[in-house]
Amino acid sequence: MMLRFVTFVDGSNLDGVLKHLNLRVDDYGSFYRHVFEQSVHYWGRTFAEGSPWPSAQHSRIYWYVVGKMDEWDLADSKAEGRLRNRFEANPRLRDQYVEDVARRMPELNLERRLDEAWALCFAETKDWYDGKRRALERKKRFYHGVQAATDFVEIRQEGHWKVDLLHHTLNEKGLDTSLAVDMVALQDTYDIALLISGDADGIPGITYVKSKSKHVGVVEFRRGSAEDFPVKGASSRLKIAADFVVQIYEADLIRRKLAYRAEPDYPTFGPTEGNY
Repeated sequence: MMLRFVTFVDGSNLDGVLKHLNLRVDDYGSFYRHVFEQSVHYWGRTFAEGSPWPSAQHSRIYWYVVGKMDEWDLADSKAEGRLRNRFEANPRLRDQYVEDVARRMPELNLERRLDEAWALCFAETKDWYDGKRRALERKKRFYHGVQAATDFVEIRQEGHWKVDLLHHTLNEKGLDTSLAVDMVALQDTYDIALLISGDADGIPGITYVKSKSKHVGVVEFRRGSAEDFPVKGASSRLKIAADFVVQIYEADLIRRKLAYRAEPDYPTFGPTEGNY
């Protein structure tokens, strides 16, 4: 008998963790192989301590990432008109720009100040939006390269950035839902699911596949090394819902050359990319 492991990765969560730890990964094949090997160890310690267990196979990695964002044609005068109406209907935002214009050009009357305030806001909005579009294209090229270079990885571009143009913020949608749905839909392809996610929305999916005699492990990344954690840490709802927790230590990743210290200008694609 062969135990089949499948890994489900919330790409934004993984990006955020690596950014928090100030790490970058170049070889994701080796990185995920280490996660799998540690997962087999923690699974065995939980379910088969002191007795033999079947050999394990890492069948596939499903990696959920953002693939789309709200489309705006900011060269369209109608789109600009709609945005200006929203701008003028938002006193807090409008007054912030009007006050900025008044400080720089006090000679302008109120009507001209409003025109200049909108021109400033719209120029900044176009720059911000173009930057996010470029960031999304970089993400897509990056993940395409990872999938091409790494065995058993399937990139699923299920996430969507909802854009608040005037406030220059993004809200990510769809990743956690798609991951949870697939974990249930693909249950016949694995015996043990590994989950790289910090989202408690995945708990119903975990509970369901456990009811079908599947085992579920949650991967936790930690600073330092195992020696730095002599006492068990606090448990999140996600970790409590899982059967076992796989602890991956920053020091081990660096020592094994699976991750490196990120340079200050190294691009990241996690939640902070969207400024939300």
